[in-house]
Amino acid sequence: MYRTGLILDNSRLLAKLTSLHVWGEITQFEIEAVCSSLPSLLRLLDQKPFDFLIIEDKLVSQDNFRPLKKILSHKGCRHAALCSDDQDMLSAGILPFSGVEDHFTLPFREDHILAFFDRIRAEDEDVQISTVELSDRLFSMFMAQDDDIDSYLDYLYQRRIIGEVTDAAIKKLFDQHEWLDLYANEEDYLFESLMDYMVYKNRFLGLLGCYHQLLPDHSPNLSEILLYILYNPENDLRQKTLSETFHINQSYLSMVFPAQVDVRFVDYISYVKLMRAAWFLKNTDMKVIEIARRMNYKDVAYFSRQFKKTFHVTPSQYRLPDDYSFVI
Repeated sequence: MYRTGLILDNSRLLAKLTSLHVWGEITQFEIEAVCSSLPSLLRLLDQKPFDFLIIEDKLVSQDNFRPLKKILSHKGCRHAALCSDDQDMLSAGILPFSGVEDHFTLPFREDHILAFFDRIRAEDEDVQISTVELSDRLFSMFMAQDDDIDSYLDYLYQRRIIGEVTDAAIKKLFDQHEWLDLYANEEDYLFESLMDYMVYKNRFLGLLGCYHQLLPDHSPNLSEILLYILYNPENDLRQKTLSETFHINQSYLSMVFPAQVDVRFVDYISYVKLMRAAWFLKNTDMKVIEIARRMNYKDVAYFSRQFKKTFHVTPSQYRLPDDYSFVI
């Protein structure tokens, strides 16, 4: 069902709209709420998003044009139409720039509204089909660190399919790289309809950066070692220990690692361990000293200095949910 909200201050318009035989199981459009202003709708949307909105044109002025755009872009309402008792409503120039897709004027024609419903359903079917292709492309761009991924996210947002596409790509990422669960929570990167787009975009791009620091580009001969490190961040990961584990020369590992990964071995291990420590800080009640020891840091003061160097806050500050932005 398409959850429909009516934003009408005109009682005559409300009575005429609700009396039409276009609502219910047959059309899949059902009126779930009625309010009389855009601010009241915004408060309602904080509790539950809608799929479709019908908004009285007189409520859209220069003062509340911005809230209308916010509703249609940030609040998950993919479809909207204006309605009016004025046949000349379009002369005001509202429709082309507001993001709404159609307009209805008195006397309302049921065939007009039903045709609009048909277009919405057809559009959504096309979106569902293309979501797989779009998410596969986003996933490929993510893996390749494509510079165009920023503008691609904007494109998805403008089409109002950002959530469907990014969620599919995120699920694929976590399914294919199980070690990622040790450093991040999949649900933290799924799109929420009430979330500000720029906040979500920065979070998504933050995951991109951290993923490629955890698993940088490398030659196949280092894959086994890197995956071992990523799956075992709490182990003894000193160069000597890994050389013995994989039966390779310690000097060779010391030379080949920075040449192929473009980061010193000791710096990479430090980053992996600190990322795992950050996960413990966000997801457990373990004390900082306990986390430091678990990550093989004997000196908690040194651990705290290294943590602040990487995350720009102390371990205790990082744990605060409201004062600091989310970092993977």
